[in-house]
Amino acid sequence: MNWGHLRATLWLRRRILVNRIRRTGKLNNVVFGLLVFVGTCLCVGLFFVSLELGLSALPDAEPIVLMGIWFVLAAAFLFFWMVGLLMDLQRSDAMSFQNLLHLPVSLGWVFLYNYLSSFVSVSMAIFLPAMLGLCLAMVLVNGPLMLLGFPLVLAFLVMITAITYQLRGWLAHLMKNKRRGRNIIAGITVGFVLLVQLPNVINMQFQESNLAESRQQRKELRELREVAHQEGPEQAAAKIEIERRDLESQRELDIVEGYITLGTMIVPLGWLPYGVRAAAEGRMAYSVLCALGMLLIGAWSLRRSFRTTLSSVVGGSSAGNVAAASLPGTGPSSELEALAEDSGERKTLLVERSLPFTCEAVSGIALAGLRSLMRAPEIKMLVLSPVILLGLFGVMLSSESNHDMLVSFAPMLSLGAIAMGLLCIIQLLQNQFGLDRAGFRAYVLSPVPRHQILLGKNLAIAPMGVGIGLIALIGLQILFPADFSHFLGGLLQLLSAYMLLCMVGNMISIFAPMRLKENTLKAANAKFKAVLFQILLFFLVPLTLSPLMIPSGVEFFFGKQDWAQALPLYPLLHGLGLVVISFFYRWMLREQGASLQNREQRILDVLMRD
Repeated sequence: MNWGHLRATLWLRRRILVNRIRRTGKLNNVVFGLLVFVGTCLCVGLFFVSLELGLSALPDAEPIVLMGIWFVLAAAFLFFWMVGLLMDLQRSDAMSFQNLLHLPVSLGWVFLYNYLSSFVSVSMAIFLPAMLGLCLAMVLVNGPLMLLGFPLVLAFLVMITAITYQLRGWLAHLMKNKRRGRNIIAGITVGFVLLVQLPNVINMQFQESNLAESRQQRKELRELREVAHQEGPEQAAAKIEIERRDLESQRELDIVEGYITLGTMIVPLGWLPYGVRAAAEGRMAYSVLCALGMLLIGAWSLRRSFRTTLSSVVGGSSAGNVAAASLPGTGPSSELEALAEDSGERKTLLVERSLPFTCEAVSGIALAGLRSLMRAPEIKMLVLSPVILLGLFGVMLSSESNHDMLVSFAPMLSLGAIAMGLLCIIQLLQNQFGLDRAGFRAYVLSPVPRHQILLGKNLAIAPMGVGIGLIALIGLQILFPADFSHFLGGLLQLLSAYMLLCMVGNMISIFAPMRLKENTLKAANAKFKAVLFQILLFFLVPLTLSPLMIPSGVEFFFGKQDWAQALPLYPLLHGLGLVVISFFYRWMLREQGASLQNREQRILDVLMRD
């Protein structure tokens, strides 16, 4: 153990952090300082709030109640911790191992520093002060034996962070193959979202029947209590029935409590609440065993993670690549030969095709952009999220009791469904050059008119935006069947909404571009002004879509008149609106193309800045 290596590692990290802060603008430093100050005040406030709540609520709490409180707290922490993990699946180490391999520095200290840096997160800043405050409240209320709560909390956090750190390192190793990495990221995200929402969907399906049943039981019990307070021959029978029902309820609660206790004993994630309960009941040995068990799991995960990291960095995969390249028929030349042999029979690539009613330049930009979006893992997750969201809202609407009333408002609900789907991909529309990075140089050097570049970018995102809106309209048509004229009007409304959002997105993409990190939609070194500009214009989206409510309003006020019933008023008005918006979009596209040509050097500087 060389403490000099540790001091050198800490000094190097501090130097990197200071240089990074100096390179950012003064406004960013001020905002960062305010965020740090607000975060510190929030942590201190959460500590004292949890301490006060614990002192006021814990004196009369039974051990089973303490276990329930800590079970809820641990489950909430796990949920928010997993959400943060999904936002950055790959492990982003604070200090790179590869940059330190040539230095005489112990990599164990670097690994330890990177692991401790993973503690810095919003979830930890929220839940750690609350847990510590609650532990102190238990000590003040229940005695010094509850001091075991502090090592239990520490062991729980070590176990969770160590396992997730190992998982992220394993995923980073798998994602060296970029195509496999994209599928892993999309699959894990979708699986987690579906797993989290599954209990909610099941609850919504059985909620109505359960509510009716519990409402009937409460009504019968209230009638029995009224009879029990009266005098007469039925009083004794009512009291006996009330006692029987109380015994059944208590027996059901005991069974549930037994299952929960057994689960917390077996599953390591439940050792924190079970250890707190054991300490409250005076069983100190069980609490110590729970803490030691979680620490051992964390230590084993860290050891495995360190060994995997060393084998990956030192060169565990390079030998395999060399061996694969030396095998006959696997080198680059053999691939070129096979491609040359099959060139006469190969299929036409997507980027080689052409779109109807567009010139060659627009078609090439649109298809190349679509292919790039289809390969990006972050875009897959972005597209799947509104589909899942629309599915959840569909389940909620299908279980709605006021179904007939919602059918009458189906034309108005169509715009809401379209807007909800399009708002989920607004991040793509308002930063259309963010994924291009250095590739934007090709647009700058090309002789293509700039309005055609914008048109190609809009067409590249159209299959996602229009596709999500179409799924929303079809789902709405299944839940609340409407006549064909209203469905046709909804399709025309979808095209109008997409063109309106494209005009807003083009303007934001030109005047507030942001470079995106690879495999994520996070901005790299974004300026505060650009972020503020995007946020402000995001709130103007509902105002942008407000003209599309005019056909619904006209039909609502004049739809019952004879002249309106003789015409397909709803699709006719939306068709007229689509023609007007199309002409306005065409004119606006040329104006925005001129703005793009004036600002393309600034955009290129933003996209290529590290």
